[in-house]
This record gives sequence, structure tokens and C-alpha cells, in this order.
Amino acid sequence: TLSMSMAERRSNLRSVFAAQLLYACSPVLGMRLQTSVPNSPAQNQHVHLTTQTSMTAAAMPVLRTPMHPRSLLSMPSILRSAPLQMSASSLATADTNTAVPTTARIVFVASASPSAYGRTSPMPQPPWTEVAAHLASRLSNFDSRVLGVAFDEAEVGGADGRCTDAFMDAVRDADMVVALDVRSASAVSAIDFALQNAGSRVSAMVCSDCSEELSAMQFVGDYKVRAGSALEAAAMKLSMSLAPWGGVARGARLHAQAVSLLQRASSEDLVYACFFIIHAYVMPLPLVKHTISPTWEKGLGNLAEFYKMATCCGGPILRAVRDETTKKAIDMLNECDMRDQVGSYRVIVSFETPLLEAFSLCILQKNNCFNCNSEILRTPAVPVLSEWRGAPLTWETASQIFYGHLNIPQAHSAGARRDWSWKVVCGANPAYDAFPAQHQIFYPGKAKGSIWYDPVFKVETVDGRAVWRRRHYRVRRAGGTQKGTSNHEADADAPPGVWMLSTLDNGVISNERWTIVDAADDLSWVV
Repeated sequence: TLSMSMAERRSNLRSVFAAQLLYACSPVLGMRLQTSVPNSPAQNQHVHLTTQTSMTAAAMPVLRTPMHPRSLLSMPSILRSAPLQMSASSLATADTNTAVPTTARIVFVASASPSAYGRTSPMPQPPWTEVAAHLASRLSNFDSRVLGVAFDEAEVGGADGRCTDAFMDAVRDADMVVALDVRSASAVSAIDFALQNAGSRVSAMVCSDCSEELSAMQFVGDYKVRAGSALEAAAMKLSMSLAPWGGVARGARLHAQAVSLLQRASSEDLVYACFFIIHAYVMPLPLVKHTISPTWEKGLGNLAEFYKMATCCGGPILRAVRDETTKKAIDMLNECDMRDQVGSYRVIVSFETPLLEAFSLCILQKNNCFNCNSEILRTPAVPVLSEWRGAPLTWETASQIFYGHLNIPQAHSAGARRDWSWKVVCGANPAYDAFPAQHQIFYPGKAKGSIWYDPVFKVETVDGRAVWRRRHYRVRRAGGTQKGTSNHEADADAPPGVWMLSTLDNGVISNERWTIVDAADDLSWVV
């Protein structure tokens, strides 16, 4: 293959991409059908290190903080065509009299029963009401325009099957309702009443672990879990079959995705389940704006992306799809939404191969076929440890906290002289700090003041194996002009304890911002 001319290589690539390009063309066919069907508007040891991260591509791990996940990658297509079903991002241009909303509101309703959340927390199974309140308060950390409010199911029921005025007002102003373990008859009646009388603004209602009656009330856009009549059910089924680009099919896909994410009992996944729906029906959210997967909404953008991949990375693609293990990984990645950070990264770490790394390096890093870019989230502001062992924190002592218990001369005398610096005992993100086991090894480099970091972590693969993975990071101080340091204005005078870390993870460079928040004097724990 390498000895072929460019023309011959491109000719051979046609057979490799035939099926994929046919799928990519499908939205185009749908768009032609659209010309005769008018659009309708969209419905209105112990370590727990806090990190903030950024990556240049979405197929790799989303390295996030327990306080908030790292922002997902924006992946604009090379050619943009109008989506068949109007999305929030198209509202502003579709009608000069229609403005894109400036805020999005999500209402959470939850029971006081123990949840399945916090499986890796020192305080597992918090009540659902605590989960809801926590999530409602976190939303604006990802995007300041997204607001949340939480209700206990005992607080929403009113007289005669109605709801309280406070709950009615909240739902009337909401774009989405999320019910968590709601089972009481009064709460179910209250939610039903509020939705029936809230007008057309609410775009979706989704449930997790709720009663059968409430679960049947779920809807996303034009899709309803339980149709109002047999005729409506038949019409929705026919619409999904004949118009997979239409509103009913789109809502069904988003609902299925939300249900899958909610079943994981992870706050990170629940947040993104909400954001996918808000982005589709309310307003564009940069955090989940684009995906590298082919979609009906991309239209001609699918063709443009495939063309750039084929012309820029034909060799790595061919070698990847000819390898059984690598092809299996690519096929599994194609089956999931790449914005599903946890799901996609679990596939990647399950089938790491040199060919997969070369595939990602060419497509996502060297040629950036999807125009990926991402900024490190800056909220909430993470406090930096200012003093340790009775003295102001310096870069030297901050380095010693990183070295922890590692058996090296540069480590602090309080360390236990182990083969590792720290072990992670508490994490929040299954794609980053909540693996079954994870060792952290920080050690000095040859250059003055340089540090390297090697995490070694255990992974439960998608096919039931248990494997160990390792990464290799360069560690730099956040402030200053050294190559690799943060160029964000907020880090110009970053104090000791704020670091920038970078690594090549399966072909994609990951940039991360770490903060030392606190540490025990005897190094028994660190945050």
C-alpha cells in the first residue's frame, strides 16, 4: 500500500469507506426529502487530587475533577449543513423573530430514599434529595447559563391531585424535568398536573428508578414513551422508521441515551444526559456541541469529515481496520456517542494497541479532522493550599507533597518510602479517578525543577478482563513562560501548588490543571 501512488491509494480507500460513506450520505437524502416537507419549530496513603483538564480531541479520556468534569471537546464539522430537525443552534437563523434563550432551567424531583450514587465515596448511597440538590447546584459550573432547582417529592404534592404553587412556578419556567426515585402517588400526580399545565416550554421529562406510572409519562421532544392513543403510537413508530432524521426519531435516540447514562448512577453521566437534551432543544452548549460520530444532524458534514480522514490518514486507517483488535475497538466506538466520555474511554482502555494510537494520532491530533478544541474549565475556583507543616507552601514543598511516600531522596521525611507516591482512595469520575485500583508515582526529572508523573491503574474491560494501564505525564508549574505552562491569564501569577500536566494518551495530547488543596502534615492523605 505504501508503494502505491496517491491516486491508487485513494481508489483503494473507496472500498474501505464504502459502507461508512453510504451512511454519511443518508442525511443528505433526507435533506432532499425535506424540501417538500416544511420544517416545524423545535419544542419549546490517601489521595484525592483535584484536577482541571483539557484535551485537543474527544475520543480520548475526559480527565475531570470530582468537583466538575473537564469540558468536552468542540468538534465542528468541516462543512455545516442545516439540520433536518431544527435544533437550538439553528433557531436564531431560522427565524429573525426567534431569539435563542439566554438561560436553560432544569427541575429535579427526588425522594429521600438512599441512592446508588457515591460508590467510590467515603459516604456512599446519599439520599436522592442530596443527589438532586448537589446536581442542581453544579450545573452552572459547566455553563453559567444552565440553572437548576431541586424539590423533595414530599414538597410537590397539593390538594386534589394538583401541585404546590412553588413547584408549578418552577415547572412553568423549566426546559427539562428530571425525576429521581419518585414513587409516591401524590408526587406522580403533582408532576403530571404541572406538566399538563406548564405550556409548551418543557422539552423533556426523564426518570431514573421511578414508578411505572411516572416512567410512562417520559418524553423528549416529539417522542413519548407512552402515546396518547393507539393511532398516535402507530404514527410515532412509522415516523421513526421512515424519517430517522425527524423529530420523533431524534427524541427517541436522546431518550434512550439519557436512560443509559442515568442507569450508571454517576453524577457526571447524569449531568451530560441533561446537557445533551438541553443542547438539542433549548440552546447550544459548547460542552456537548459536536461529536465525531456520523449523525443525521450533521448532514453533508459527515461527507466532509470522512473525506478529510481518508485523504489525510489513509495509511493509519487501513492498518487499523485490518487489525482484528483495533477494528473491534473502532467498531465499538462507532456504536457509542463519543461525547459519552466514560463509555468511550472504557472502550479505549479495553483495547489499547499501537495501531489504535497511530489511528487517533493522525486523525485527531496531527490533522485534527474534526477541528477539535477545548478550554479547561475555570469554575468552581479551586482553593490552593497556602501553608503546610506550619510554613508557607513553596514549589519545593509542593513537589515533596507530590512525591509523597515514594522511596527517593527528594521525598519528605514524613513519607513511608514505598514503591509509589500515593494510592487513590476516593474518586468521582469513572473515566479518570474512580478505577478499581490506582497508584500514582511522582518523581523528579533530570532537568532542574522538572517532575514526571506515572499513574498505574486497573481497568475492568468491556469484555470482562482485568488489565493494568499506565500513562506518562510531564509536570510543570502553572505560572511562568516555560513551554507547556498555562497561557491562561488567571495563571500568570499562579502560586505554588498549581500545576500543568500533559501526556499523550492513545494518540491524543491531554493538558490538565492540577491543584493541591490540602495535605496532612504526616502525609497520611492529600487532596
